[in-house]
Amino acid sequence: MKTSESSSSPVVVSQLYQFGEYVLDPAKRRLQRRDGTMVPLASRIFETLLFLVEHSGTVLDKERLMAAVWPDSIVGDNNLNQAISTLRRIFGEMPGAHRYIVTVPGRGYRFVADVKTSRPLVNTSATIKTIAVLPFKPLVMENRDASLEMGMADTLITKLSNIREIVVRPLSSVRRYVKMDEEPLLVGRKLGVESVLDGSIQRCNGDIRVTVRLINVANGGALWAGTFDEEFTDIFSVQDAIAERVVAALALRLGSEEKRRLMKRDTENTEAYQLYLKGRYFWWKTAPEEFRKCRDYFHRAVDADPSYALGYCGLNSYYGFGSAWGILPPNKGWPKAAKAIEKALELDDSLAEAHIDLGAYKMVFHRDWAGAEGEITRGIELNPTFEEAHYLYSFFLVAMGRFDEALAEARRALQLDPLSARIHQHLGTTFYYARNYDEAISQYEQTLELDPDNSSVHEALGDAFERKELRQEAIGEWQKAMTLRADEELSTVLGSTYAKGGLAPAMRAVTQRKLERLNKRREIGNYVPAIDYVRAYVRLGDKKHALQALSTACEERNVFALLLNRDPFYDSLRQDARFPAILNRNGLQKFDTLPSRTD
Repeated sequence: MKTSESSSSPVVVSQLYQFGEYVLDPAKRRLQRRDGTMVPLASRIFETLLFLVEHSGTVLDKERLMAAVWPDSIVGDNNLNQAISTLRRIFGEMPGAHRYIVTVPGRGYRFVADVKTSRPLVNTSATIKTIAVLPFKPLVMENRDASLEMGMADTLITKLSNIREIVVRPLSSVRRYVKMDEEPLLVGRKLGVESVLDGSIQRCNGDIRVTVRLINVANGGALWAGTFDEEFTDIFSVQDAIAERVVAALALRLGSEEKRRLMKRDTENTEAYQLYLKGRYFWWKTAPEEFRKCRDYFHRAVDADPSYALGYCGLNSYYGFGSAWGILPPNKGWPKAAKAIEKALELDDSLAEAHIDLGAYKMVFHRDWAGAEGEITRGIELNPTFEEAHYLYSFFLVAMGRFDEALAEARRALQLDPLSARIHQHLGTTFYYARNYDEAISQYEQTLELDPDNSSVHEALGDAFERKELRQEAIGEWQKAMTLRADEELSTVLGSTYAKGGLAPAMRAVTQRKLERLNKRREIGNYVPAIDYVRAYVRLGDKKHALQALSTACEERNVFALLLNRDPFYDSLRQDARFPAILNRNGLQKFDTLPSRTD
C-alpha cells in the first residue's frame, strides 16, 4: 500500500469552570454535574451559559449578550429570554430564588454563583476519549461521489465504535457537516469531541486517493496525517489502515476481540459495498421518492453478495421502518422485514444492528416484550456506544411504563449523540408520556434550539401546551408546524376559527379538513395508516369510530399503537369498556398503569 503519514502528540492545557454542582468545559463544550452526569445543551444555550460564567459577577446588558451569542444574526430579545429561561429550568431555579442567574431590572443579567477555575495539564494522546469522523470531501468537485464520501465516514465510524475506550459520534450527528467550507475544529467543538478525523477521497477510473488527518480539537494540532493511493478494489485495506493509525495515535488499548472487530470486513465485494453505501445514502433522505431508492440499492447489494449481513440489515431498515411508521402497507412490509432480519442474523450473529432490528421487530410486531428486551440489551452488550440501541431501549421502556429507566436510556443516547434533534425530541416525549408536562415543554424548547424548523417538535410542543391549558401557546406552535409543512390553509383555518370560538371549534374545523384529505388519499389508492384516523376521530369526539380505527391500527402493528396506554391524547377513550379489550388483544393490559401527574 502506497502511503505517506506523519504524527505528533501535543500537550494541551484547558480551563474548567466549577460552580455549584456543575463543571463547565469550554474546550469539550460540555456541562456536567460533579457526579459525571452529562447535561446536554443546544449550541446557543451553551454559548449563553459560557459567556455568563466567563463574566460572572458582572452585569451583562442584553445587547452585549446577544452580540456574543448571535454574532452573525439579527435576533430579538425573545431568543435571549428563552435561553435564560431554559438554563434556569436546567438548574432547577424557582421564580424569585435564582442561585445562578439573576435578572437586573432595566439592565440585563448577572451570573451570581461562585465560580472556580482550574487548568489541568492533559496529555491528549493518552486521554482522548471522544472522536468524530466527518464526511469525506471530494478532491475535485466535478467528480464527486456523495454516497462514497458519506460511506467512508460511515464505515470508519462503525469500525471505531467497536472500541470501548472511545465514544464515536454516529453518522446521524456528523452527516450534516458535508459542506466544503466546514471548519473541522469548529465542527469538533460543536460535537463536543476531543478529536476529529477529517479526510478527502477521489475516485478516478479504477483508482482512489484518500487523504486524512486526525486533529486535536483543543489546540488544532495534527495527531496523525496520511495519504493513500490505491486501486479501488483495495478500499477495504485503506479503511483498515486508517482505523489502525487512529488507534495508534490515540494510544488506545485493544483486547483481542476489539482487534478482531476493528479489522472485520462485512463484505469483500466492492460492488456490493458501493450499492450498500448508496442505499444508506438514500435511506437518510426525507422525500418519499428518494427514500424509496434505498430499497433497490439494498436489494442489489445482497444480490451482488448474498453473504452481506449488513445489506440485509439495510433491507430491514426499509421494510421494518416503513411498516412500523405507516409508510408501507403492513401486509407488504412486515413479511419482508422478518426475512431480512432472519437472514442477517443467520449470516452474522455478532452484529449489534441485527439484534437491535430483531428487538424492534419483536416489540412492534409480535408484542414479545421479554424477547424484545433481550435482543435490545444484547445489541447494547455488543456495542455499548450504539446510540440507536439506547434510543430504542428507551422507547421500549416507555411502552412498559418504566419511566425512570426510559429517561436514563434517553440521556445515555444523548451523551453519545448530543446534537440529535430526534433523540432530544424523544426525551421530551418521554416526559410528556410520564405526564411531566413542564419538563416536556422545557425539553422541546431545547430541541428547537437545535432544529428550529422541525415541524414535528413544534406540533409536540403545542400538544404539551394544550395539556397545561395554555391554549394560545398551543395554537401558536401548531400554526408554526403547519407553516413549516407549507400548509397555510390549515394554519389560517386554525387561527381564524380559534379567534372566533376558542380551541375546541378550531380543532374540530382543522380535523375535519384533515379527515377529508385522508379519505381522498385512500380513494385514489394510497395507503393511509389507521392510526391517522384514530387521532382524527378522537379530536372529533367520535369514540365509536376512534376505537374501531384503533383496533385496526393495532392489527397493522403501527408503532404509535404501542403507546396507546401511555399517550395522554387517548385518555378520553380509557373509560370506554372496549378500550381495555383492545389493550388485552395487543398484550398491553398488564402495563396499563398511568403515572402520577408531576406538575
